[in-house]
Amino acid sequence: MGTREPWWNGAVIYQLMPRSYADGNGDGIGDLQGLASRLSYLRWLGVEAIWLTPIYPSPLQDGGYDITNFKDIHPELGDLAAFHRLLTAAHGQGIKVILDLVLNHTSDLHPWFQRARWAAKGSLERDVYVWSDDPHRYADAPVLFRHFESSNWEWDEVAGQYYLHRFLRHQPDLNYENPWVQEEMLGVVDFWLERGVDGFRLDAVPFLFEAEGSRCEGLPDTHAFLRKLRARVDAHGRDVLLVAEAIQPVDEAKPYLADDELHGAFNFVLTAHLFAAVASGTCKELCNALEEAQRAVPGCRWALPLRNHDELWLGDGHLVSEDVIQVIRAGLHQGQGHWLNWGINRRLAPLLNGDPRPNRLLHGLLYSLPGMPHLYYGDELGMGDWPGLRDRDPNRTPMAWTPARNGGFSSAPDPLLVLPPITAPGYDYRVVNVEVQKQLPGSLLNWHRRMLTCRRLLPALRRGTFELLESSHPSVIVYSRCIETMTVLVAANLSGAGASLHLDLSRWQGERTREALWGCEYPPASADWFIYLPAYGFSWWLIGEVEESVEFSANDALSSPA
Repeated sequence: MGTREPWWNGAVIYQLMPRSYADGNGDGIGDLQGLASRLSYLRWLGVEAIWLTPIYPSPLQDGGYDITNFKDIHPELGDLAAFHRLLTAAHGQGIKVILDLVLNHTSDLHPWFQRARWAAKGSLERDVYVWSDDPHRYADAPVLFRHFESSNWEWDEVAGQYYLHRFLRHQPDLNYENPWVQEEMLGVVDFWLERGVDGFRLDAVPFLFEAEGSRCEGLPDTHAFLRKLRARVDAHGRDVLLVAEAIQPVDEAKPYLADDELHGAFNFVLTAHLFAAVASGTCKELCNALEEAQRAVPGCRWALPLRNHDELWLGDGHLVSEDVIQVIRAGLHQGQGHWLNWGINRRLAPLLNGDPRPNRLLHGLLYSLPGMPHLYYGDELGMGDWPGLRDRDPNRTPMAWTPARNGGFSSAPDPLLVLPPITAPGYDYRVVNVEVQKQLPGSLLNWHRRMLTCRRLLPALRRGTFELLESSHPSVIVYSRCIETMTVLVAANLSGAGASLHLDLSRWQGERTREALWGCEYPPASADWFIYLPAYGFSWWLIGEVEESVEFSANDALSSPA
């Protein structure tokens, strides 16, 4: 790839569930045709890539993560021709497409598993999965879905053995000790790369190999296979993103980001600390988490989510400390009442009790910290959720497009919808939708568009160095993002009360200082520079003169045709 900057460096990635995004044929289920029809919206919003949750054939017992064929499209979503049309249209809009690649397991209805359970014990066909006569093997590996499963093993009557499932019992784990499994999964990667996809989000990547006396997470053999995967991807000769879903502390997630392994990994520790900072109104622990992440892997290689299709994962004290977990549970809205497995099962807006101020604050941090910000579909609107739906379905409901029936998601009769649209007070789709918010200059949607426009025009926020600056206020975090031609100063107040403080900007003494989002002039930088931030307020400032190519008016940028 040479020295050319890869496309994902600082890219904003938009996660969506195709089944819940847009219905193109009126059957009540979102599909690839519907998604293709909404690409102009995504380009207008300003995201650079879309990550699709699994689109493969599946019995859908786990939202499509239980797969029966890795090389096809679920018929409810379309077919390979529809995927080709979507990919071509997305590339025409300048949008990259990332697929979810589920390496760890399949559905128990996958032909591989059906052959395995009928094959002779110890045969190559049986050993495509992990089997045991003893259900107490790997006893140190935690049960991930403890709300649904009491063990990582399930008895199979036909096979006469137990099979391993680190996830749900209908998702048996593949056996990566078997070279055939490794080659088959590398063949899956080849299949989709030959069709033009731009990247993969590697689901549940720590669990590929097992070993006694360990948590069976991130073992050396797993990293060896990922290096083999990276080499196979590089052999295709183009920029393809590989990002790991590794719900682990930073020091355990760091090895995935070796130069010969993956390009990115989700920083779920930082996600937890962002919520804890808002819940507590203090930023000391958040600053520590940011410094730890940058010490471990400097630069922009961390993927940064706030919410996604899963619960807000907090873990059992392994990911973050029990003190941080209790701060989040006590400080976020209804956190106690919606605890699922290892985290909180709510969308972002309800977690924040519908208050747009901390919502903007968290995204303002996300868009200015080093890494790849991830925006979950509907969060740009402040969409709500539907507590009481099965498993993690409360935060997987249909996208709200218009005030029309079903939020413009589908023309199908209500009983046929994949999930019900949101009608809860404060989040009703007739009010919280794209069509209405586009027309309101002060809406959350238009705010996101402005932020993404400004980020695009401020390359220091995409790829600049990161340095925490001294803050005399316990609720205010201050940092700089710098490249040779630009310095952006960021300050954010994580509390529900206003904050004023003096900053030492003597290193930029006398330099011109402007608020970046609106272009307002501030006093020149000095050793005693005063700022006031309202409750949950934040600002980006440009310090010094910048190249003419990045001089801009945010209003001009936003008024240009989409």
